[in-house]
Amino acid sequence: MIKLLKPIGHCYGVVNALNIAKQTVKEYPDKTIYVFGLLVHNEEVRKELDSLGIITLDLKGIDPLARLREFNQDDVVIFTAHGHPDIYESILKERGVTFIDSTCKRVKDCFNIIRKANHVIYIGKKDHPEANAALTMNNNVYFYDINEPFDYSKVKASDPLVINQTTLSFLELKKIHEEIKNNIPNAIMVDEICNATLLRQQALLALNEEVDTIIIVGSKKSSNTMKLYELAVASHPNKQIYLFESVQDCIDKPIKYTNAVIASGTSTPMKTINQIKEYLERNTGYGKR
Repeated sequence: MIKLLKPIGHCYGVVNALNIAKQTVKEYPDKTIYVFGLLVHNEEVRKELDSLGIITLDLKGIDPLARLREFNQDDVVIFTAHGHPDIYESILKERGVTFIDSTCKRVKDCFNIIRKANHVIYIGKKDHPEANAALTMNNNVYFYDINEPFDYSKVKASDPLVINQTTLSFLELKKIHEEIKNNIPNAIMVDEICNATLLRQQALLALNEEVDTIIIVGSKKSSNTMKLYELAVASHPNKQIYLFESVQDCIDKPIKYTNAVIASGTSTPMKTINQIKEYLERNTGYGKR
């Protein structure tokens, strides 16, 4: 048996970004439309945008400011759901280039909090686009990289605001908050993990012993997908854990299961999830580990 672990599929922010992209195609049929970065971190979504004639610019290894200055008035630029530095918009305004903002509302709210604070400790993943943008929102932001020790000596305030990337693990964040409180007792904690991410993590933790196999569906480029996979591995050591990006992964790596659940990152299309479920039900059947 295979069940879907809800919530599953696209979250509101991803649905909104996709709708904005589709609407942009309708409104600007005679212009070249670009997504500045990955609209969301999922290859299937990128293929859908390709089919609409939208050009996705992967910014890895590219100077974003220089690239922005190459656009002209025949172009339309869509900014991704992860957010972007304010200077990006300023450059395009100066050049008379039309731009569309698909930033997730939760991310925007987080940025606004950072802008208004005096001193901020921002918890996030190095080089993630949301974190990169957040670090430009205030001149007094100290970056807490989740993969590196944090240097508390550089914090010049006794009561900094502590805020985070929206796609982190809530258990990971809890430990970091405790560590920060031990070092800076008056730090002010603001938990900005998005609800769609949090509910998926909580549902994963609550799985019972009857489940022997957990399949996480999503891109390895997706922060919330990878946090879901890491949480599954850490919290269910006696279960089979798989990370599949597409149905091709099922073909390449056949599995056996008795009771399986499929969970997904917030950028994963239901089409991909259903393809994987249907393939496993047709071709794998019920088996034993």
